[in-house]
Amino acid sequence: MKLVVYLYLSMIVLGVQAWPTVKRSFELYPGAAMPYNEHRISDCMHVTSEAGDFIFKKSAPSPAASPLAGLNFNPNADLLELGNEELEAAAVAAAAAAAAATAVTAETVCGLYVIGEPDTIVEITMKHYDVNCETGGLMAFVDGWELNGEYFPAVKDHHRVLEDRVYEFCNNNKQWPRYSNKKFFRSSQNAALLQYRIPGRGSFVANVRFHKITQPCNVLVQDTAAVYKMSNFGHARNCTLSALFPAAISLGNLRIGSKSVRAQDKVNYDCHLLEDRLEIGGSAGLDTSSMELASSVCGASAELGPEQAIYCGVTSVRLVSTGRYQNQAAVIVRKSDEHDLDIATLMCAL
Repeated sequence: MKLVVYLYLSMIVLGVQAWPTVKRSFELYPGAAMPYNEHRISDCMHVTSEAGDFIFKKSAPSPAASPLAGLNFNPNADLLELGNEELEAAAVAAAAAAAAATAVTAETVCGLYVIGEPDTIVEITMKHYDVNCETGGLMAFVDGWELNGEYFPAVKDHHRVLEDRVYEFCNNNKQWPRYSNKKFFRSSQNAALLQYRIPGRGSFVANVRFHKITQPCNVLVQDTAAVYKMSNFGHARNCTLSALFPAAISLGNLRIGSKSVRAQDKVNYDCHLLEDRLEIGGSAGLDTSSMELASSVCGASAELGPEQAIYCGVTSVRLVSTGRYQNQAAVIVRKSDEHDLDIATLMCAL
């Protein structure tokens, strides 16, 4: 018995002595405890570059107004005393209003548009969602952004087909046994979209995080003045940099094409016939596959090149690479204004 008591007391003493050491080991990592940020979604198009939980909740719609609402009559009087024309007009007006409200509610698609730093990808975890399939509710994760039926990155600039970039889901309350509704998604670039259509009541909680990557390709610009490095890293692929505003573009540290192309005295701004090139242009929407070209650049130069202004809704720089050469360029982007008209190389139709 004495031996058991001694061993028990020894364990307590050793535990007390060991605790400060364990505690100090956690103090070596002050950033281990991530701050908790909570954001409420109030706009149909909510754009963010912040991490944290994004919460949306929609209550059940209020009951539709009576077809007789707005008519001035004595509630104690017999309804039959009202004229048939008044009743018909009230019923038609109420039915039309209810149909219009239902149509708008049922078809309205909103979105949480997430954009990170150029060298990051977006991670979205659905911690909870109450979106009923039976009432027409639907959610979708989009690898990239979608707006008015157009996508960034464009279909030909992405390594995944469009069907694999869009994942739809909702709650099937009739399904048994019920499965956990927690879902996990990651984008292929610094932009991702969570779409939702909730006709009736519903809610969701989406956690957003960002992760660093070493070889970014497609980049959606969020700064109105910044420097971006574009490179194919030896791969055969297209990489597009897009700014959602008219921009002035200049290039530096340029090295695109074969050795013979790079050996030329000057940078070539007319390389549209070459397989490896840097395209500068613009478009009215997100889809850059049919953008109007201002110039196609190739060659080599360590100096900063001249600026050219692109007056389009979306300004884009696309690096087209066969994979046979290590292509790279530093792209300087700033928002253009009326003072840049003298350096404009492209003006898109409004």
